[in-house]
Amino acid sequence: MPVIVFTRLRLKDPALTDEFFADAVAAIEQAQKSEGNLGTDALADANNAWWTVTAWQDMRRMRSYVRTEPHRSIMSHLDRFCDEATFVDWEQDSGDLPDWQTGWRRLVDGGTASMLTQPSPAHQTRDFPAPVVPVP
Repeated sequence: MPVIVFTRLRLKDPALTDEFFADAVAAIEQAQKSEGNLGTDALADANNAWWTVTAWQDMRRMRSYVRTEPHRSIMSHLDRFCDEATFVDWEQDSGDLPDWQTGWRRLVDGGTASMLTQPSPAHQTRDFPAPVVPVP
């Protein structure tokens, strides 16, 4: 059954944007080339927040991606970059990417907060705004 992974990361400091962006692009490119990837998207949002969504054929292939470089090393940088880092995954009938609002609701309702040494007040409570999606 397809697995969806939705993440929200917020940078502590806008000065980290270039370095963070390089890691983000590497992770997205890796996902797009990984076996079992059904779709990938990313969204830069207000207040230094970054969202990603990926769809996978199954949990095994998603976990393989997470444990493979460069994603594996990139995850170790989150504490240096972020004061909010939350993810959620779920199975669904289709491999279609959900819209940003659906992912946000799932993230707020049942997301997992990463361990951070300098979390914002909203990090543990998942009290953060919905993504602002550009109008096409």
